[in-house]
Formats: sequence, structure tokens, C-alpha cells
Amino acid sequence: MLTIHGLLIFDKETMEANATEDDPWSHNYANNVNVAGFGAYCLESWDEGSEFVLSSNTDYYRGVPFFDRVIVRKVPQTSNRLAILRAGQADIAERLTPKEYENLRNAGNVKVVETYGNKNLYLILNYNVPPFDNVLVRKAIAHALPYQRIIDTSYFDKARKWASLVPSAFPGFHAASTQYDYNPEKARALLAEAGYPEGKGLEAFPDAFKLVYVLEVESVVGPSATLIRSALQDIGISIALDPIPMAQYGDRELVKRDLPMGLTDHIVPIGPDAAYATLLSFVSVAKGGVLNSANFSSDLLDNLLFGSLVEVDNNKRNEMLAEIQEIMMDEIPVIPIVEYITQVATGSDITGISWQPDNSLR
Repeated sequence: MLTIHGLLIFDKETMEANATEDDPWSHNYANNVNVAGFGAYCLESWDEGSEFVLSSNTDYYRGVPFFDRVIVRKVPQTSNRLAILRAGQADIAERLTPKEYENLRNAGNVKVVETYGNKNLYLILNYNVPPFDNVLVRKAIAHALPYQRIIDTSYFDKARKWASLVPSAFPGFHAASTQYDYNPEKARALLAEAGYPEGKGLEAFPDAFKLVYVLEVESVVGPSATLIRSALQDIGISIALDPIPMAQYGDRELVKRDLPMGLTDHIVPIGPDAAYATLLSFVSVAKGGVLNSANFSSDLLDNLLFGSLVEVDNNKRNEMLAEIQEIMMDEIPVIPIVEYITQVATGSDITGISWQPDNSLR
């Protein structure tokens, strides 16, 4: 848990000096003025919404940082970030599109640093919305998804099929025995077994078959959404694509939990542990699940998870975590599609980039 970026150590005297009766813990100061921390850099200036400038902390406990000064600038358009980097006017550009990262691989003055971390793409199917309360329908859809085409087309081979609902880089990861390959015939058979042969009868649920995703990442998620729509059409399921603004998507996904069908690539567990990842997204809401957007509930999973939190024998704990992942892949609270590579573009002379579970650069 100490790796989570929100758990910071603050300077006691500075925080107490900025406390008020209404804000005894100095939240306002830490959130809006300055962070009284012990990190490698100090805040020199901050133009909110535009840029902030950092100067090195000469008293940093690990030694004086390599760079004396760092400017972090907000450039909303990925194409503009790419152009600035290629022109040599920036050293690092983050959060480009997969296509832009691919185009950079042949550029002479830049490079792409990459690793499998905790980023993923999955499909929400809401258990509270018929016909997704029928696990056979969920499994039919899982077997209809064109995994390899998504890897090739959307991520330019910088992704792999996800074998669990826990990042494979995390301790406690287990590749479950139940897997869903692209198998349209099996998908049709499962759909028929569920009572919807060739998709007949699903027209009774028009609102369920709207594939919602975040409008602001259309260039990244949109190609996958189009491939999914085409693949589901092949087995008799007609869906409409419904991109909506991030604020609206987040409210429906995490607060109201009323998305019938959602395509998500922005939920990542930042505590590198299989139990933490499960608690975050798949434990019943009534038992403390934080981001259970599919309204999944399993007493067996909940009991195993909370048992794993107090199990001191690591081998036994891993066995419990493996059983949890077997349950999840059988009941598919969400459909895991791919894990994709975390990428950062830098100037050719930049070294020392390391991955952190919060996907922020140190």
C-alpha cells in the first residue's frame, strides 16, 4: 500500500502552520497552494491549468537530483505533444495514441520506452441490466470478441490478450483455466442456449446494447469499439456506439453504476497486488467494493478476498487469490480484452525512465 501515490509524508510544522479551524489537516494548502513534502523537487511556480516549474531539492535524502529544473506543461492535443517532442522542444511526451507511438519508432531523434504494467481494456456488462444477468449471454459475447484484431489494429501489436482480471505484472496473478478465445460458433451456441438463437429476442433490450465509451479517447478506444460492433453483428447481436464525455462516463460508471455496456481503458489498480485489484473492482459494493461498475456480487469471492487479507502464509494466500481469479473468469464480472503496454516517448538522450503502478513519472 505504501507504493500508492496518494499516501505521502508531509512536513508537520508547515502543515500545522497552514491549518485553520475549518481545515485542521491543511487539505486546502496541500491541494491548492503547495505540497510540504520531502521529494526530489520543490515547486518553483504554478500556473494552474497551464504549467508548473520544479527546482531540485538540494537536501533530498537520496542525493541532489540530476536535473536542476523541470518544466511540466499541459498540451491537450496529442498531435501537438508529438510535434513539440520531435522538434526537440521537449524531452518527454506522455499519453500519446498507440498509432503515434508506433510512428515514433522510426524517428531518429526520439525513442519510446515501454513495459507491461497495469493498463488494460475491458468490457463492462452490467449484471443489473437484462439480458446481461444471464451468464450465458456474457460468455457468448466473450467468445465473439476479436481479440487478435484489436491487438493488431488498435494497439499495433503493443498489447496481449488478458488472461485474468488482475494485471499479469502483479504478485498473486493467476492465469485462470477458463479462457475466452475468439470463437463465433461457440458464441452462437451459447447465445442459443441462453434462449436467443442468432440473437432473436435481444431486440427487446434496445437500451442494453449501446456500447458506451469515453469521447475524449475516441482515437484510442474508438477503433476497438468499431471492431467489437462488427464482431457482435456477426453472431446476431446489433449494438450502437455511444461515446460520451469523460465526466458523464465516470459518473455513470463509478457513481450511478448504471452503464449497461461500457468499454473502459482507464481503470488501473495502483496498489500492485492481486487482492488489492480485486477489492477495488470486483468485491460486492455492500462489502466495500469501490469501483464495481458491473454490480457483480459473489459471497464466495468476497469471503476468499477478505480471508486473503489476513492470511500470513504467502503460498496459502496465493492459492486463495488463484481461486478468486478462477471465479472471476468463470462468472466474468467484466470481459477482459487486452493488457496493453505502457509507453512514454522521450528524446534520444533521456535515460533512467522507470515504471510506477500509478503510471506517473518520478
